[in-house]
Amino acid sequence: METLLKYCYGNHPKSKKIKELGKKCLFLLAEKGEMELLELAKALGIKTERWKGYEKPVKTFYHVVNPLKEIQIIDSVKRKEGRKFKTIYYFTPEKFEANMRAFVRNTLEFLKERK
Repeated sequence: METLLKYCYGNHPKSKKIKELGKKCLFLLAEKGEMELLELAKALGIKTERWKGYEKPVKTFYHVVNPLKEIQIIDSVKRKEGRKFKTIYYFTPEKFEANMRAFVRNTLEFLKERK
């Protein structure tokens, strides 16, 4: 788990808090399967703010979630509910496994071409 977090968030001492939140986010989504954006932000202890009548999490939330989305271990989808949209985050271990296999395969091919 530490290697994955280091890969996502780097190894700088200032990223320690973000790493802890990332780990908590993974455990929450693995346990529940999917969570709505504000529910996930509140479970992580991240504050929310009002903007043009909508409640949204502060920037820290996206610093936690975006690296996990980039490696495809979590994903999000927007669903329309009435006039509003809700963003749902969910755990995708199958996508992550496929992404990592492709990463390793492409890296090995690149290195073999360099010989």
